[in-house]
Amino acid sequence: MATEKNLHASITPALLAEAEKIAAARRVSMDELMQEAVKSLIEERSWKEVFAFGKQQANKLGYKEEDVDRLIHEFRDEDRAGKYQNYSR
Repeated sequence: MATEKNLHASITPALLAEAEKIAAARRVSMDELMQEAVKSLIEERSWKEVFAFGKQQANKLGYKEEDVDRLIHEFRDEDRAGKYQNYSR
């Protein structure tokens, strides 16, 4: 089991009241709610990094948003035809 660390944080009374309402509605402790919140922020940041990388690659390759549907269909057609059978998923 992972070792847990205690954290002291100051928040406004209004934010605390909202957090307590959410915790009560979800039937979780404030500790669990804060862990969920931090995990959610970390996941959000990771997705932003993925999207930024995708946008960078699209710009590098000259793809526009309107190309996405066509590219997906082309890939799926090629995949069904066995073009990517040597690639692991």
